[in-house]
Order: sequence, then structure tokens, then C-alpha cells
Amino acid sequence: MSLRKLRFIISLVLILFLASQFAVAKENYCTDPESWKEWEALVRKYPNDLDLHYLHALRIGLCVKVERGELTVEQATDIFERARDAIMEKKKAEPQERDRMGL
Repeated sequence: MSLRKLRFIISLVLILFLASQFAVAKENYCTDPESWKEWEALVRKYPNDLDLHYLHALRIGLCVKVERGELTVEQATDIFERARDAIMEKKKAEPQERDRMGL
């Protein structure tokens, strides 16, 4: 298995895991210290994964907006899921694009 495919699989698994942490609208993970520790550990473990940093930064900003009362947990979850889904589609397309280009 090539290094790129392995990186893709790892990124995909991480994104799915992180999304599941934020996706349940009934729970406010913004106030969950364990979920913050998990995010921080993943960012430290994969410092060059810009998609992971993007979702982490988005989560921080959404949590601030939830705390201020500018968004509900459900609204923040919807925004996060849309961003996650866009990244997932991009990740799925990357190997196909590289194959098409012969890389």
C-alpha cells in the first residue's frame, strides 16, 4: 500500500471519528473536556493535516458562537457536518484525480 493511500485512509478515519464526536446534536461537546483533549491530541499527532486543522478551528469558532448564544448546538452541528462532508468528498476525489493524472 502506498504512503499516499495510507495517509488518505488515516485522514478519512480521523475525520469520521471527529465528526462523530460533534455530530450528535443532543450533546454539547463544546463543554466536554474529554472531546477537547482528543482534538488536541489529534492535532499534535497530525500537525501537517490541514483538513484536520480546518475542522479543529471550525469547531473552536462554532463553540464560541454556541457559548455566546449566536448559534444553537443543532445549527453548529449542521455547519460542522457540511464542512466535514465537503472534506470527505475532497478526500475521496484525491486518489481518483491522482490516478487520472498518472501520479
